[in-house]
Amino acid sequence: MPHEVRMPQLGMVQDSGVIVAWLKRNGDSVKAGDPIFEVETDKATMEVEAATDGYLSGVKAVEGDDVPVGGLIAMIVEAEGDVEEAGTGVPDAEPEDVAVVEAAQWSDPEPVKQPISAPVERATPKSVASGRVLASPKARRLASERGIDLHLLRAQGVSEPIHVADLDAAFAAGGKSLLSAVVESTSFDEILDCSRTADRTKLLALFAAGAWRATFDASSVSVAIKDLDGRIEIVANPDRGGAGVPEDPVLTLVDLCGTRINGYVPMGGGVTLCVTRSAAGYGLSLAFEESRLALSGAAALVEDIAARIENPLLQLL
Repeated sequence: MPHEVRMPQLGMVQDSGVIVAWLKRNGDSVKAGDPIFEVETDKATMEVEAATDGYLSGVKAVEGDDVPVGGLIAMIVEAEGDVEEAGTGVPDAEPEDVAVVEAAQWSDPEPVKQPISAPVERATPKSVASGRVLASPKARRLASERGIDLHLLRAQGVSEPIHVADLDAAFAAGGKSLLSAVVESTSFDEILDCSRTADRTKLLALFAAGAWRATFDASSVSVAIKDLDGRIEIVANPDRGGAGVPEDPVLTLVDLCGTRINGYVPMGGGVTLCVTRSAAGYGLSLAFEESRLALSGAAALVEDIAARIENPLLQLL
């Protein structure tokens, strides 16, 4: 007799759940207790297990679908010949049959960090942490252990739901290239000393955006600013007064000038500009992947940023 697989109710006030990842495919053989898919609510991510032996049939939801509680997701049939093709639509809820969900079992919930929300308005920074990132429980756990920001991975183009393989690629920091330069600091320091309102980090973001725009002839440039607490904000066109709507960042800026730290190489993907301060001046380190950014372009970018720090008035006037 076929068994229904429905969206379980994982919380008292839950009305739907998001399919994070399918662990079994349509037509696969399953045994009672096998995890068949992962579901995420606003409070937890859990694995839903098969209630009986058989074959997964007629899968109706794909990864990323938001399915109402009680919605029919798939069937488990007894014979391989009874398997029906998968569909693509999100199933409607059938509240009168929610009791069927009791046949499904799931693992202990894993806490999900709540996103840092920030109002998104024109010409204002946007937090990269806004919105929920779809990721498997194991990927979420490994990201926490490895210090990888899932929100930043999404902003840099990693497709959701994020899996362990995506984290392994981000963790391969040995594949990054690194360009470094030391910049004379007198003119930039004078501007900071003479102005009560000048913000060093925002000025560095301004210079980085201007250099990127000039080097790659870009029309819109957003920069992610990351601090040591892990907070990240995306600023749209900082070299043009923040005009426009924040988009995926072209690079991440890490300002370490107020510390004794003299370098940082991120584990995630994308381009990262680290700025440090010493008696010799300002240190610039650009970490990047040559498969995405050519060495010649990266070198030109570092040269341009250095020139702007050495002669800041040329950009600020």
